[in-house]
Amino acid sequence: MSTELEKDVAAALRFRADEVPDTPCPPLGAARVATQRPKRWLVPAAAAAAAVAGLTGAAIVLLPGSGGDGRDQVTAAAPTDVYYSRTLTESGDRIIEMQLWQGKGRTDAWQQEGVGGTTIKDGRVVPDNSVQLDYPEKGECYPAASPADEACAKPGSWFNPTPDFLAGAPRDATVIAQQLNDEAVAEEERRTAPGGDFDRTEETFSPANLAYLELNYLRGTLAVNGMPDDLTAVLRRVIAGMPGIQVTEGMANLTGQRGTGYSLPDHKGDLLTVIFDADSDYIGSPTEAVVRGMAPALGAAPSTLFD
Repeated sequence: MSTELEKDVAAALRFRADEVPDTPCPPLGAARVATQRPKRWLVPAAAAAAAVAGLTGAAIVLLPGSGGDGRDQVTAAAPTDVYYSRTLTESGDRIIEMQLWQGKGRTDAWQQEGVGGTTIKDGRVVPDNSVQLDYPEKGECYPAASPADEACAKPGSWFNPTPDFLAGAPRDATVIAQQLNDEAVAEEERRTAPGGDFDRTEETFSPANLAYLELNYLRGTLAVNGMPDDLTAVLRRVIAGMPGIQVTEGMANLTGQRGTGYSLPDHKGDLLTVIFDADSDYIGSPTEAVVRGMAPALGAAPSTLFD
């Protein structure tokens, strides 16, 4: 390791050690109100010292953002142990930022943190007291609280995208399009059956209505942890081939990143949109921004960002 790199690593780890609170981090519990900055899980001083001694040629990663509030930091590259995603969603005049850490196995532990605010700086929500959040903070078998929950037992599908389903999903756009259509038909059958929440009309199973339902679910599927890059590119082709799809170049997501937007209108004419960048990475929509990567542990700053 070069002398300059050694100095950079030592400075980064000293910064993290100095930021360790004097009191232990409070345990994660039930839902809470997010009126302050999210908790930061940092390396204790002893661990930082050990890391400096053990580094041999590790790279330095500067995560996006100014780092002015300490939410994005310089960290030494670490083993990529858990999936990480950060989603910003506009809700009326408020913006919600959710960070999710999720193990690679279906029943692994997961953790999430949320904040709300009205402004965005350097791609992150500026937390304030304008938004109160009530949400689960941890569990096993995302999005379930435990493997015994029904949500954990539900088989993976395009409308329920688990990491193992996505890893084994087909990469043929024609096959995927048919599978999506089958799932959309089954969903409409369920929702218009006796006791369902919709009445069946002549438009229920029309190609336009089914395509809209598929795009609505795919918008969530594209943002999940464990989504392989090659599969994202295939799903982009599937969406581009949907009946009635509208293509807009240079469309911006919620944080200003630009790419190609694909939109479908609902029955009122309002557009449902997804945006892909030049590398076919999914980056959100005009009311959403998505960043994915890997982190060394639950609650830790990401060590690698994909998008």
